[in-house]
Amino acid sequence: MDTYSNRFNKIHFSIFSICFIYFLLYTSFYFACFLDKDGLYKLIIANKTYENLPFTLSFDDIKLIASELMQYIKGSLQFLETKVTINGVLTDFYSVRSKIHMGDVRNIIVTLSKAYYVSILFCFISAFKMINYKNFLTMLKNIYYKVILIIASLITIIFIYAATNFDAFFVHFHHVLFTNDLWLLDPSEDYIICLLPEKIFMTYGFRIVILMLVLLISSVFALHILSKIQSRQEAR
Repeated sequence: MDTYSNRFNKIHFSIFSICFIYFLLYTSFYFACFLDKDGLYKLIIANKTYENLPFTLSFDDIKLIASELMQYIKGSLQFLETKVTINGVLTDFYSVRSKIHMGDVRNIIVTLSKAYYVSILFCFISAFKMINYKNFLTMLKNIYYKVILIIASLITIIFIYAATNFDAFFVHFHHVLFTNDLWLLDPSEDYIICLLPEKIFMTYGFRIVILMLVLLISSVFALHILSKIQSRQEAR
């Protein structure tokens, strides 16, 4: 009975750890991608990717494209109907193929966002269960460290793969996420790929990893300190 109870208790700690790490991961993703509403525009300008376009766009049009795209994929904008001036004519910037692909991207991010709120709910439920156990922070620390180690190992493998062969990683990444080939855009028709080459995604990926590391290290440090304080208080 004690063994069963102990296993059941560990489930709560494991669920909390996994959900909390997902919370940190999505928070890192959101901050890196969406916190600065002009972040994508700044990256496009800094990398001069607009020079890849077969025509010239004004900076105002580039800013409009970047702003509406980020609003759309995070779910704030219902439709992607950006129109810009190309050779003096007001033109729809996105091809049909680009719109469908961006719709797929939007669905994934919206799903991740919903999972984010679910993870918060499970964190609260698990935390409510955990606080009934004596010295629960020490037990949480031990399980949290193990979960971090497992996830960090997987992320490290992925990161090494991406760093050594980003092109292959980029292709495999899309094969995993998408069930169609609409992500294979043609720069001569799908102009968004000209503005957003791989180096833009590499920059976002690097920012997410850095933020995630900062949050993880901070959480480990905070949990270590809190568990020490709790242990001292219960020893009195």
